[in-house]
Amino acid sequence: MRKFAWAGALILVMSLAAVAADDVPSFEVYGGVSWLHIDTMKIPGVKTNYMGWDSEAQYNLNKFIGITADIGGNYGRLAPNTPTVHDYNFAFGPTFSFRTEHSVIYAHTLFGANTDNILTRTGSNTSSDTAFAMLWGGGLDLKIKSTFSLRLGELDWLYTRHDLSGITVDGVNLTNHQNNLRYTGGIVINFGGR
Repeated sequence: MRKFAWAGALILVMSLAAVAADDVPSFEVYGGVSWLHIDTMKIPGVKTNYMGWDSEAQYNLNKFIGITADIGGNYGRLAPNTPTVHDYNFAFGPTFSFRTEHSVIYAHTLFGANTDNILTRTGSNTSSDTAFAMLWGGGLDLKIKSTFSLRLGELDWLYTRHDLSGITVDGVNLTNHQNNLRYTGGIVINFGGR
């Protein structure tokens, strides 16, 4: 009787593995637009919203787990008549996906770095600062074809550790961390299958 139970369990596990392998791309590449809402720490007159781009590459270990690398940039001026700020993120980590026939809902925790470059009007750097960054969030992809999906949206909490403690601007004491919010949307291209 135990042999039949073990054989049944083995068949069940193999069936689940086969179902999990159906229609799962081995590799996904994403590109789209990005909107970044920065933590101004309540400094008056500072612009809070910046437009930019985002890209991701994801290798899927199976139907549920993938390894993701994220690179993105956002641009703007902190206030009128100030130098341009280029803000870049580089992060990687695990992504957990729930896949259906027509959509993918996912969540990820990515770790890496955030770089702020302040440029003069001629385009040369006046200052640059790189700090620890962490992206926690997720999103929804709508399948168009087996090779293409539309990323309806990804929303991330972008935590950065630029140490600004000890600096006071317009009576506001700055901190050693920032809580930012990022939204991105665009196109996903799927490669291969598992």
